[in-house]
Amino acid sequence: MIPAASLSQLLASNPLADTQAAIVATLRALLPGVTVELHPGKVDLSELVAKQVVAAPGIGLGWSQAKYAGMADGSFCVTVSWTAYIVAEAMVNADRRVEKEAVGLAIGGQLLKILADDEASFWNRTGVLPIGANNAPEPELKPFFTVRDAAQGTAYYVVTWSQIIADIGETTFPLAAGRVRSPDDMVIDYGSEADLQHVGHWIPALQVPEDDDA
Repeated sequence: MIPAASLSQLLASNPLADTQAAIVATLRALLPGVTVELHPGKVDLSELVAKQVVAAPGIGLGWSQAKYAGMADGSFCVTVSWTAYIVAEAMVNADRRVEKEAVGLAIGGQLLKILADDEASFWNRTGVLPIGANNAPEPELKPFFTVRDAAQGTAYYVVTWSQIIADIGETTFPLAAGRVRSPDDMVIDYGSEADLQHVGHWIPALQVPEDDDA
Protein backbone atom coordinates (compact mmCIF):
# COMPACT_ATOMS: atom_id res chain seq x y z
CA MET A 1 0.00 0.00 0.00
CA ILE A 2 1.28 3.46 -0.85
CA PRO A 3 2.47 5.37 2.24
CA ALA A 4 0.95 8.69 3.25
CA ALA A 5 2.86 11.80 2.18
CA SER A 6 2.28 15.36 3.31
CA LEU A 7 2.09 18.22 0.83
CA SER A 8 5.43 19.46 2.15
CA GLN A 9 7.01 16.08 1.37
CA LEU A 10 5.49 16.05 -2.12
CA LEU A 11 6.78 19.55 -2.84
CA ALA A 12 10.26 18.64 -1.60
CA SER A 13 10.50 15.85 -4.20
CA ASN A 14 8.67 16.80 -7.38
CA PRO A 15 10.55 15.34 -10.38
CA LEU A 16 8.17 16.67 -13.03
CA ALA A 17 8.23 20.27 -11.81
CA ASP A 18 11.97 20.09 -11.11
CA THR A 19 12.66 18.78 -14.61
CA GLN A 20 10.56 21.53 -16.19
CA ALA A 21 12.50 24.15 -14.23
CA ALA A 22 15.78 22.51 -15.30
CA ILE A 23 14.75 22.59 -18.97
CA VAL A 24 13.93 26.30 -18.68
CA ALA A 25 17.27 27.01 -17.01
CA THR A 26 19.18 25.08 -19.68
CA LEU A 27 17.41 26.82 -22.56
CA ARG A 28 18.02 30.24 -21.01
CA ALA A 29 21.74 29.48 -20.83
CA LEU A 30 21.94 28.09 -24.38
CA LEU A 31 19.71 30.69 -26.08
CA PRO A 32 20.95 34.12 -24.98
CA GLY A 33 18.72 36.88 -26.30
CA VAL A 34 15.65 34.62 -26.28
CA THR A 35 13.22 34.93 -23.38
CA VAL A 36 12.40 31.50 -21.91
CA GLU A 37 9.53 31.20 -19.45
CA LEU A 38 7.85 28.29 -17.68
CA HIS A 39 4.20 27.69 -18.58
CA PRO A 40 1.99 25.51 -16.35
CA GLY A 41 0.38 23.51 -19.18
CA LYS A 42 -1.03 23.71 -22.69
CA VAL A 43 -1.26 27.08 -24.41
CA ASP A 44 -4.22 28.41 -26.34
CA LEU A 45 -3.36 30.39 -29.46
CA SER A 46 -5.33 33.35 -28.12
CA GLU A 47 -2.96 33.50 -25.15
CA LEU A 48 0.00 33.81 -27.50
CA VAL A 49 -1.72 36.47 -29.60
CA ALA A 50 -2.48 38.44 -26.43
CA LYS A 51 1.19 38.01 -25.42
CA GLN A 52 0.19 36.44 -22.11
CA VAL A 53 2.76 33.65 -22.34
CA VAL A 54 6.10 35.16 -23.32
CA ALA A 55 7.42 38.24 -25.11
CA ALA A 56 9.00 37.86 -28.55
CA PRO A 57 11.49 36.49 -29.27
CA GLY A 58 10.68 33.89 -26.69
CA ILE A 59 9.81 30.35 -25.67
CA GLY A 60 7.07 29.31 -23.25
CA LEU A 61 7.79 25.79 -21.98
CA GLY A 62 4.72 23.75 -21.10
CA TRP A 63 3.57 20.15 -21.12
CA SER A 64 0.43 18.42 -22.39
CA GLN A 65 0.40 15.06 -20.62
CA ALA A 66 2.31 12.71 -18.34
CA LYS A 67 1.85 8.93 -18.63
CA TYR A 68 2.61 6.65 -15.69
CA ALA A 69 4.35 3.29 -15.96
CA GLY A 70 5.20 1.03 -13.02
CA MET A 71 8.57 -0.70 -12.71
CA ALA A 72 9.32 -4.19 -11.41
CA ASP A 73 11.40 -2.83 -8.51
CA GLY A 74 8.48 -0.87 -7.05
CA SER A 75 9.47 2.51 -8.46
CA PHE A 76 7.78 4.09 -11.45
CA CYS A 77 8.51 6.35 -14.38
CA VAL A 78 6.54 9.08 -16.14
CA THR A 79 6.63 9.85 -19.86
CA VAL A 80 6.11 13.59 -20.20
CA SER A 81 5.00 15.26 -23.44
CA TRP A 82 6.76 18.64 -23.49
CA THR A 83 5.84 21.59 -25.70
CA ALA A 84 7.98 24.65 -26.38
CA TYR A 85 5.81 27.50 -27.70
CA ILE A 86 7.93 29.84 -29.82
CA VAL A 87 6.87 33.47 -30.31
CA ALA A 88 8.70 35.46 -33.01
CA GLU A 89 8.46 38.91 -34.53
CA ALA A 90 10.45 40.63 -37.27
CA MET A 91 13.68 42.17 -36.02
CA VAL A 92 16.79 43.97 -37.17
CA ASN A 93 19.97 41.93 -37.10
CA ALA A 94 23.32 43.27 -38.38
CA ASP A 95 21.53 46.25 -39.94
CA ARG A 96 19.21 43.93 -41.86
CA ARG A 97 15.53 43.23 -41.31
CA VAL A 98 14.79 39.60 -40.56
CA GLU A 99 11.20 38.46 -41.01
CA LYS A 100 9.28 36.84 -38.17
CA GLU A 101 9.15 33.46 -39.90
CA ALA A 102 12.93 33.34 -40.21
CA VAL A 103 13.32 34.28 -36.54
CA GLY A 104 10.90 31.56 -35.44
CA LEU A 105 12.53 28.91 -37.60
CA ALA A 106 15.98 29.88 -36.35
CA ILE A 107 14.89 29.45 -32.72
CA GLY A 108 13.03 26.24 -33.48
CA GLY A 109 15.91 24.78 -35.44
CA GLN A 110 18.35 25.49 -32.63
CA LEU A 111 15.98 23.94 -30.11
CA LEU A 112 15.91 20.76 -32.18
CA LYS A 113 19.73 20.73 -32.11
CA ILE A 114 19.67 21.09 -28.31
CA LEU A 115 17.23 18.18 -28.02
CA ALA A 116 19.59 16.06 -30.15
CA ASP A 117 22.62 16.87 -27.99
CA ASP A 118 23.76 13.94 -25.83
CA GLU A 119 24.62 16.20 -22.91
CA ALA A 120 22.28 19.20 -23.00
CA SER A 121 19.13 17.10 -23.43
CA PHE A 122 19.54 15.60 -19.94
CA TRP A 123 19.04 19.13 -18.48
CA ASN A 124 21.75 18.60 -15.83
CA ARG A 125 19.54 16.06 -14.05
CA THR A 126 19.83 12.37 -13.20
CA GLY A 127 16.98 9.97 -13.77
CA VAL A 128 16.06 11.55 -17.11
CA LEU A 129 16.25 9.13 -20.03
CA PRO A 130 17.49 9.98 -23.53
CA ILE A 131 14.94 11.59 -25.82
CA GLY A 132 13.58 8.89 -28.09
CA ALA A 133 14.07 6.10 -25.53
CA ASN A 134 11.49 3.30 -25.59
CA ASN A 135 10.39 4.30 -29.09
CA ALA A 136 9.19 7.72 -27.98
CA PRO A 137 8.31 10.08 -30.87
CA GLU A 138 11.20 12.15 -32.20
CA PRO A 139 11.10 15.94 -31.58
CA GLU A 140 9.06 17.93 -34.07
CA LEU A 141 8.93 21.59 -35.13
CA LYS A 142 5.52 22.72 -36.40
CA PRO A 143 3.78 26.02 -37.23
CA PHE A 144 1.13 27.12 -34.74
CA PHE A 145 -0.62 30.02 -36.44
CA THR A 146 -3.04 30.91 -39.20
CA VAL A 147 -2.66 33.45 -41.99
CA ARG A 148 -4.84 35.82 -39.96
CA ASP A 149 -2.55 35.44 -36.94
CA ALA A 150 0.51 36.09 -39.08
CA ALA A 151 -1.05 39.35 -40.25
CA GLN A 152 -0.86 40.56 -36.66
CA GLY A 153 2.93 40.73 -36.99
CA THR A 154 3.84 37.67 -34.94
CA ALA A 155 4.61 34.09 -35.93
CA TYR A 156 4.13 31.11 -33.62
CA TYR A 157 5.74 27.69 -33.72
CA VAL A 158 5.83 24.71 -31.40
CA VAL A 159 8.53 22.14 -30.75
CA THR A 160 7.20 18.94 -29.16
CA TRP A 161 8.99 15.96 -27.68
CA SER A 162 8.50 13.21 -25.12
CA GLN A 163 10.97 12.25 -22.42
CA ILE A 164 10.90 9.72 -19.62
CA ILE A 165 11.56 10.68 -16.00
CA ALA A 166 12.57 7.40 -14.38
CA ASP A 167 13.17 5.92 -10.93
CA ILE A 168 10.48 7.94 -9.12
CA GLY A 169 9.53 6.61 -5.68
CA GLU A 170 11.18 4.03 -3.44
CA THR A 171 12.53 0.81 -4.91
CA THR A 172 11.55 -2.52 -3.41
CA PHE A 173 14.80 -4.32 -4.20
CA PRO A 174 18.37 -3.24 -3.43
CA LEU A 175 20.42 -1.92 -6.31
CA ALA A 176 22.54 -4.62 -7.88
CA ALA A 177 25.98 -4.03 -9.24
CA GLY A 178 26.25 -3.76 -12.98
CA ARG A 179 27.94 -2.20 -15.93
CA VAL A 180 26.59 0.17 -18.58
CA ARG A 181 27.94 1.79 -21.69
CA SER A 182 27.40 5.55 -21.95
CA PRO A 183 26.35 7.33 -25.17
CA ASP A 184 29.97 8.34 -25.77
CA ASP A 185 31.03 4.66 -25.59
CA MET A 186 32.50 4.76 -22.07
CA VAL A 187 32.03 1.64 -19.94
CA ILE A 188 31.02 2.47 -16.37
CA ASP A 189 30.66 0.08 -13.42
CA TYR A 190 28.19 0.84 -10.66
CA GLY A 191 27.48 -0.86 -7.38
CA SER A 192 25.77 1.62 -5.09
CA GLU A 193 23.05 4.27 -5.07
CA ALA A 194 25.75 6.94 -5.13
CA ASP A 195 27.25 5.43 -8.27
CA LEU A 196 23.83 5.26 -9.89
CA GLN A 197 23.50 9.03 -9.65
CA HIS A 198 26.22 9.27 -12.29
CA VAL A 199 24.90 6.63 -14.66
CA GLY A 200 21.14 6.66 -14.06
CA HIS A 201 20.17 8.07 -17.42
CA TRP A 202 22.22 5.43 -19.24
CA ILE A 203 20.61 2.40 -17.60
CA PRO A 204 18.31 1.76 -20.61
CA ALA A 205 21.43 1.13 -22.69
CA LEU A 206 22.45 -2.45 -23.31
CA GLN A 207 24.26 -4.01 -20.37
CA VAL A 208 27.91 -4.64 -21.10
CA PRO A 209 28.85 -8.35 -21.07
CA GLU A 210 30.85 -9.53 -18.07
CA ASP A 211 33.86 -10.35 -20.27
CA ASP A 212 33.89 -6.87 -21.89
CA ASP A 213 36.97 -5.17 -20.49
CA ALA A 214 36.76 -2.14 -22.79
